[in-house]
Amino acid sequence: MESKAKVVVIGGGVVGCSILYHLAKRGWKNVVLLERQELTAGSSWHAAGNLFTLTSPGNACVLQKYTMDLYPELERESGQDCGLHYVGEITVAKDEEDIKSLSISRDSAMRYGIPSEFVSAERAKEYTPTLNTDGLVGFLHQTWAGYCDPASVTNAFAKAARNYGATIHRHTPVLETNQREDGKWDVVTEKGTIVADNIVNAAGLWGREVAALAGIKLPIMPVEHHYLVTEEIPGITAAEGKHALIAYNEANLYTRPEGNGMLIGAYESLCVHWAEEGTPMDFGHELLPNAVERMEANFLEAVDLIPSLGEVGIKNIINGPMIFSPDLEPMVGPYPGKPGYYCANGVMTGFNQGAGIGKILSEWIIDGEPSMDVSFWDVARFGDYAGKNYAKALTKYKYEKRAHRSYPHQIHPAARPAKTSAIYDRLKEAGAVFGVSGGWEDVQWYATNETERDPKFSYERAAWSSAVEREARAVRETAGLIELTVYGKHRFSGPGTVAYLDKLMANKVPETIGKSVLCPMLSPNGRVIGDFTVTRISEDCCLVLGSGSMEKIHERWFRRHMPESGVAYENLTNRYAGLSVAGPNSKAIMAAIAPGTSFDSADFPFLSGRHMELGLCPDAYVVRVSYTGECGYEIYMPMEFQRTVFELIMKAGKPHGLTLVGGHALMSLRLEKGFAAWNLELTSDYFANETALARFVRYSKDGFIGREAAISAKEAGPRESYVQFSVEDGDGDALGGEPVFLGDNLVGYTSSGGYGYAVNSSLALGFLKPEHMDPSAEYVIRIVGKDRKARLLTNPPFDPEGSRMRA
Repeated sequence: MESKAKVVVIGGGVVGCSILYHLAKRGWKNVVLLERQELTAGSSWHAAGNLFTLTSPGNACVLQKYTMDLYPELERESGQDCGLHYVGEITVAKDEEDIKSLSISRDSAMRYGIPSEFVSAERAKEYTPTLNTDGLVGFLHQTWAGYCDPASVTNAFAKAARNYGATIHRHTPVLETNQREDGKWDVVTEKGTIVADNIVNAAGLWGREVAALAGIKLPIMPVEHHYLVTEEIPGITAAEGKHALIAYNEANLYTRPEGNGMLIGAYESLCVHWAEEGTPMDFGHELLPNAVERMEANFLEAVDLIPSLGEVGIKNIINGPMIFSPDLEPMVGPYPGKPGYYCANGVMTGFNQGAGIGKILSEWIIDGEPSMDVSFWDVARFGDYAGKNYAKALTKYKYEKRAHRSYPHQIHPAARPAKTSAIYDRLKEAGAVFGVSGGWEDVQWYATNETERDPKFSYERAAWSSAVEREARAVRETAGLIELTVYGKHRFSGPGTVAYLDKLMANKVPETIGKSVLCPMLSPNGRVIGDFTVTRISEDCCLVLGSGSMEKIHERWFRRHMPESGVAYENLTNRYAGLSVAGPNSKAIMAAIAPGTSFDSADFPFLSGRHMELGLCPDAYVVRVSYTGECGYEIYMPMEFQRTVFELIMKAGKPHGLTLVGGHALMSLRLEKGFAAWNLELTSDYFANETALARFVRYSKDGFIGREAAISAKEAGPRESYVQFSVEDGDGDALGGEPVFLGDNLVGYTSSGGYGYAVNSSLALGFLKPEHMDPSAEYVIRIVGKDRKARLLTNPPFDPEGSRMRA
């Protein structure tokens, strides 16, 4: 056995073999895969092997299409038949809500060149002769769908990896993974120890156990999953290998041909976890005792859909374990606090996503970053709050609702509340309707009646829009109080702080104590990986405020670039609470809670910060910054003082019309100003010059990460340009991902949308190809399947000069 390796991949399922293949294909010869038993042991061997492309978010579509595109090439490289059947898929709709859901999927995929179309019942029958179209109202046909042979695909990756120089050791369980002082890893097996520069945990069902060897607790949980295979069905036989897959999302059903019979899989209405305390080490190519009665309701739906199922026998029943993350999405990337340790765990559809995961993880290891934004799969998206019980509760909920349509802004009840601020109960008493952000209970709006309190989610403007309008207008007319505890809060101190942050940030760190500045953070390839408000608290201390959803991802980046001495870092997100007072009366309210402090703009200007004693809180930090477009102040304090500061503000604000305001109103207000939001208009898919952050990049500043790449991108010009639209009014608003047309040409897409109550207009933000930017043109945005006229705005519709927030 080798004594050294650049990478040791642990796990010989499809994901591990794909990662090995992609590393070796990139020219890394000294890469090794260790498999405790045989390749495919665990979940890979009994997977259904369905392939499809329509999914969300968009980059997941891209990676799934990459997987399908790669398989024919993989067959040629390996000499291994992968059992590919690219037959397409028909997804059925039983009502108009299904049509809306499928329309959104179809339209958003247009951006990525992934074709799908609604077809007639007659055409659907041509693709799927066994389908009963009675009672169905729509049929979405996606071209890029089919199925493969799982064992063959896994072995094809393994063979091709060997051809490129990689090594595979079967029957080699890993006993220990110990990080050395030099940062490398000792990977201990019965056959010897390999000193590895990097480890990849792709151990599938044993992902928890392998992670534990490195002191890591992964929030993944195994679940039993059934599918069955029928005897021969005449309609399948007659189709001669061209029968498409059939999916019915609301019944949690998927099907595909299996020989001349049919494979029927179901996400049962009762999720049953397996091996909660740990996957047995002697488990391999075994199945679990079937409990097929759990999918009885699903099967009855399937018989209605495919009547011939009721006329044939069942040839085989499969009940095998799969292992999921809390949101049922993969957990991929460098594990925080463990340099050189990478995860590829909790992969639900390994044959659909495995090649894409191999691609991005090999890029992460070799290039230092993936070629596209994959924060939605990043292992760091979950914090310490995501323990075993959290994973169990959320996997149960998500599994049982796996294929159901998801409405915009829909709130799930599972695994809650996990993290609450000190004023959670007070906000709840005030009518707060909470969502979740980074594990925190996060106020979406405040209900004043039963309709708003228990809303019906929809693709149109929801009943709780009245609450959002009320709150948004209060901020524009008087004042609003917004909780910001979910924000990422980071503090750096020490003599090397400014030099360190100037290396990380693309803007210049403030030279003046008490000054704030908006700072993009770029990757070495010049992509946007963060945007922050950086405030110089003292000579050697800075407060850095950023996205709450990216908190752990940003912490990982900060620590990766931390110098050996001179800088101390503290993640304050869990320890510090946040509140914001914004609106025309915000100065008067702040003056009332901090007597003796001048809030005149000459003394406390926009983009500045101050230490303050607020009531019984001895040291809060107040930053004058605004995401609402109004004069506003963000207040950060230790969590134990949030309650007293909240009560102080509420009392002082009462005569000034202070209203509690939730996140949806904040989103409406920022749309009126054209302000970008993280994970919507800001992701690592973009260079800075393609975003709203372009003016905050100090290209003249030497030495910041990504500078040369950012300059090259600027000189080349934007591939897409950040834009804002006013949209013809209708019964709903853009959700993000809608295609934008100019005539018959697809020229752009939206990134988010909503209603601007101060400007009485539906608004959308998005991106256009630069050559198609024309304020006089009549654009069309397809929103939930309906074409809506749109006008390109050259300035934000509300206070374009920004005078109100600087007043």
